[in-house]
Amino acid sequence: MHRTFLTVVTTVLLAQAASGQVVLNRDDALDMPSRHAWNLFLLVNHPAADPKSGRGVPDLSKRIGAPGTTVLWETWRLSETEVFLPKGIQPPDWNDLTLPGGPVTGKVPELPKHLLLAKLAIRPQGFNNDRSRVGPLFDPNEGVFKGQGGFGESRMNRATYEFVKLNKLYSVEGQRKYAQDVVVGNKSALSFPVDSMEVKAAWIEFNQQDLAAGKASRYYLAEYDGKKYGLTSLHIITKDIPNWFWCTFHHVDSPNTGIETPDTYGRPKALTGTVWENYKLGGTQTDFVTSVGQPTLLSDPYIEAGFERSSCISCHARATVSADSNPPLGSRAVVGVPDPGDYVKNGKTVLMQTDFLFSLPFRAKSEK
Repeated sequence: MHRTFLTVVTTVLLAQAASGQVVLNRDDALDMPSRHAWNLFLLVNHPAADPKSGRGVPDLSKRIGAPGTTVLWETWRLSETEVFLPKGIQPPDWNDLTLPGGPVTGKVPELPKHLLLAKLAIRPQGFNNDRSRVGPLFDPNEGVFKGQGGFGESRMNRATYEFVKLNKLYSVEGQRKYAQDVVVGNKSALSFPVDSMEVKAAWIEFNQQDLAAGKASRYYLAEYDGKKYGLTSLHIITKDIPNWFWCTFHHVDSPNTGIETPDTYGRPKALTGTVWENYKLGGTQTDFVTSVGQPTLLSDPYIEAGFERSSCISCHARATVSADSNPPLGSRAVVGVPDPGDYVKNGKTVLMQTDFLFSLPFRAKSEK
């Protein structure tokens, strides 16, 4: 089934890298997952073109890792403030630059993290490299984790964003209406287009000791109010296969969770001599279980701090909405295949999966 699907949707995306052009082939998602993950890394971290000429467009005149550039995924839509808006109102055109969280000036390079880092800077408990002092990456203001803190950001590419907008999934009421249509058979299960991508990114703050030791020079950096922050973790998910392709990268200085999956491809030579040579593949995931039925694991030491022995795909299968006011399942450190009883009772769908994206049930606002 997967092979037939991949044959139909296989496409080639091009991004300029130091060694030439990178071929991103969807067949690799199953055939060579480590290579596919690294090619995704090269794609999303390529320097972005001027957002005023179009968001999410690579600047093919520059090589990956070129100093003073903003990477591609940072010009995607920030879920918290550019997709799910107050009162559930419809978000604007993809290329709109007016909302907080997007490119500030419409120019690259720029300081792309002013909104995110401003929130981190006022955290009363501080924010630094110590994992015990940062919470898991959840939206700190909405959903079932309201008031629990959290750090980081999630961003959607254009295909993901346009699908949310077209199907009115940006509000609680729009999601419930879609779920109602699924329950009565007017619509099939929610499924994003094959070009959809989403990233989660986590940042750490450098203290004076870190800066004096030169640690900041080994990270992709952002600055705010005189402080420097380094990108420590990057989850990338793509709709290359029906249940999404999952991969995570983190800085080489990050703690080892003990569950990293082998990198059978290796860091591309195109990253040598750039800041990106300090990042490694933490693992990939394409299914809930192995061929012998053992649960697959995938997590990051910062994004999943405190519940590292977990499974991205299993947890995200719990991203749901209902046709009424029933709450979603919510995130939990589960592994293995989902329990059908969570979604279907007495032969009737009671919770609709949001195609593995927690950003929908966690961040959507009510129109009321």
